Amino acid sequence: MRAALYLAAALCLAAIPAMAQTLRDRASGIAVTAPEGYRATALAPPETPAPTRAVFDVKAEGDTDTGCRVSVADAPAHALMSQDELNTRNMSPQYQQAMAAQLSTVYSLVGINPVAHRSVLGLGAIGDFRLRPGMPPRAAALRTLIVFLDTPIQRVVLTCVAERTAFDARLPGFEAVLGGLEIP
Repeated sequence: MRAALYLAAALCLAAIPAMAQTLRDRASGIAVTAPEGYRATALAPPETPAPTRAVFDVKAEGDTDTGCRVSVADAPAHALMSQDELNTRNMSPQYQQAMAAQLSTVYSLVGINPVAHRSVLGLGAIGDFRLRPGMPPRAAALRTLIVFLDTPIQRVVLTCVAERTAFDARLPGFEAVLGGLEIP
């Protein structure tokens, strides 16, 4: 009888899908839950003067120079704005044009659009690298999704890269990575 109970319990546990992997950064409060088929890894922030506080890679099996990266940076300029004010700013055509102009120095933009993530309205852009001297030839084969989510204390940037030929097929996975972000 006892063996049958253990077997039944083991079968029930085997039928439960694996819990999604969630990583948290205590300093920034951000949490990253890798969607099915992806794995999240916490990285050390760069040692440059940049205000980056947390970095996570979220990659599918087989990703080497593709997949997603989540970075969190201090945003002291946002401290004087409420989330509603930041959302309004992000939806304004002037701000979107300014962001497009900035991004156009690095990317040939395919599009830039508002992105809603819980209570944060951000901007998402899709683009292809503008090739510059010194860039690896491989960059010509890649397409990037970059999403900016601003809060009064920080900027969260999700950058996802895939082969141009596979980008549309990878986009739902990238959207699932975005859906797995918890921003305080």
